[in-house]
Amino acid sequence: GSREGSSVWNGLHYLVREPPFHSAHLSDIDYSINFATRTTEDDRIAIIATAPLTDDEDWVEIKRGELLMFDDGLPHLAPEECYEAELKDHGLESDVMAVTPTLEIDVRRYKLRKDFYQGAAI
Repeated sequence: GSREGSSVWNGLHYLVREPPFHSAHLSDIDYSINFATRTTEDDRIAIIATAPLTDDEDWVEIKRGELLMFDDGLPHLAPEECYEAELKDHGLESDVMAVTPTLEIDVRRYKLRKDFYQGAAI
């Protein structure tokens, strides 16, 4: 259900941390952590929470009905964006689904433009 004061249904928020890293202050207690001392220039992370965890960073509230896929610490919304993850073999694998989705099935299902994927051996 919706939370009081929220304009969306699910109330989920996300934040992407990437270089250059800095300190972040927790919103519920007086505590800060300097991520620059705990990360490298190659790090990137996405944090998903029901409410913003820090009060000095720009959290993004996920809209009602919106479905995001995160890959390599970045959010993807459009099927075209999600396709890149599949091309890197970061797609779905499931022991529950009888048929695991494939790139070719997704191209037909989402009516994706052929010119977007030319050169990708599809």
